[in-house]
Amino acid sequence: MKSEETKSKERRPEISRSEWVVMQTVWKAVKTEPEVTASEILPEIRKKRKWNFSTAKTLLDRLVGKGFLISRLRGKTCFYRPLISQEQATRKSVASYLDDVLDGAFGPLVAYVAARKGLNKQAIANLEKLVKSH
Repeated sequence: MKSEETKSKERRPEISRSEWVVMQTVWKAVKTEPEVTASEILPEIRKKRKWNFSTAKTLLDRLVGKGFLISRLRGKTCFYRPLISQEQATRKSVASYLDDVLDGAFGPLVAYVAARKGLNKQAIANLEKLVKSH
């Protein structure tokens, strides 16, 4: 029988653009602390967005509801930690994009990245290895 955490991971909805800003900030912060508060991450969030405390708190709580974060109340302060790694979330998001937008085709994504960011010889060699291995 699957745990509730496993079930919620399987049904986890997408992360919005605004939520990505919050998640990236949380992932960065928990590299040094096991949990973070909205007040602790707000200065970092404000480097990217001009949000107030209530906006950040709303997004954190929305991410808890979606199953990306878990929260714990200690006194009047809410502490957050991720339930999913940045790598897992990125993989899921890219896979969803490939399936939903590009109908599973990988080529248009690679072409876009190559045109937008450019590919050096090492990146091209890595892609060739990846293609050959699959």
